[in-house]
Amino acid sequence: MRKSIITVSILVLALSLIFSVGAAAQQDLDKKEITEEVTLKLWEADEERIDTEILDPLIERFQRKYPNVTVERTHAGSVEDLRQNTQTAYMGGQGPDLVLSPFDHIGPFSIMGLAQPLDELMSQDMKDKYIDAALPGMSLHGETYGVPVTMGNHLMLMYNKNIVDEAPETWSELIEVAKANTVDEDGDGLVDKYGLAYNLNEPFWWAAFHGGFDGWVFDEEYNPTLNTEATVDALQFVHDLKFEHEIVPKESDYDLMDSLFKEGNVAFIINGDWSIEGYKNAENIDLGVAPIPRFEKTGKYGQPMTSGKGFIMLNDLPEQKQIAAIKFIDFMTNVAAQELFVDSNFLPSNAQAYQLPQIQNDPVMRGSSQALRNGRAMPVVPEMRGIWDAVRPALQSVMSDDLAPEAAAEQMQQEAEANIQSMQ
Repeated sequence: MRKSIITVSILVLALSLIFSVGAAAQQDLDKKEITEEVTLKLWEADEERIDTEILDPLIERFQRKYPNVTVERTHAGSVEDLRQNTQTAYMGGQGPDLVLSPFDHIGPFSIMGLAQPLDELMSQDMKDKYIDAALPGMSLHGETYGVPVTMGNHLMLMYNKNIVDEAPETWSELIEVAKANTVDEDGDGLVDKYGLAYNLNEPFWWAAFHGGFDGWVFDEEYNPTLNTEATVDALQFVHDLKFEHEIVPKESDYDLMDSLFKEGNVAFIINGDWSIEGYKNAENIDLGVAPIPRFEKTGKYGQPMTSGKGFIMLNDLPEQKQIAAIKFIDFMTNVAAQELFVDSNFLPSNAQAYQLPQIQNDPVMRGSSQALRNGRAMPVVPEMRGIWDAVRPALQSVMSDDLAPEAAAEQMQQEAEANIQSMQ
């Protein structure tokens, strides 16, 4: 009896040590105090308007709140300059403490050991304030290496309210309305106006359909997952839009779809947030924006891939700099700070910021935000190039009616595996 009591006591002690080590690992730096004078070097590659209208005013606010922290902002040139200069400076023992960077810099920065993993540095309260696609967008192999400040680069459904009154909820509804608006006005046997236009052969557009059919390009180990029912369904669907429903132009690249919409010759278009301003200012468009419609088979809306910009902390900073950096990131992603980004038509990473009147009272911003919230973070692994290069030729063959969707899915998988193997 005594031996069993001792055994149980040892087990309890061992478990308590395990849990205490786990608790100690979670540092919650956003809740700690800055006790020393700290200078944070921030490098960015934004346009001058963002620097002067958003970043600098927010830095001033942060420094007033934390007077023992000085933030030195440096414009590092282009996005590519930012990546190269940060890598070079870090290897030389200099450079920034923080960078405000596109999501895809996570790949090279983490592989080279520049980026500090953040999961154990942020409290759960801080992690919980972001939308679902935010932190995964700056994560790799289960580690969070950055915190988004703005979200976007996502596709959505846009429509011309001079032609149609509202956006359809489902694809069946859109196809019906689009057929009614695909017409040969002058009777020459050629369609003059279309119901729908999008970039037919571009994998980034097809990925939104694939996600709507519950597909994804990788498993958790970043192995390709393209030879699936979802892939076949998505390929068959886009094939049918062209050949069965006949609501899209026969050959539609980006420039054609863009010009058709601006000319007022398309009811619906699928395009990204980068195009909104141009369409709002186009003479022939009264712009409406909505999520990509819901697919009846899955009940899911179109799922665009998303990305954005966020903060990456450089590795091996002293603890006080780490605390200051996490507090700065936390400050820049609070609702009050995010409002400045929203005022400049950026969508925020903070979930509560989506209730701001600038979003809720603006139909275009509200529609764009709804489309974003349906999205999923684009993987930042280099292997994505192998996925795109595998999808493109098979998709083009399906859209030329030269390859069946089932065969195309098999081809995509085989080529993706070969592409990724060649990268290793």
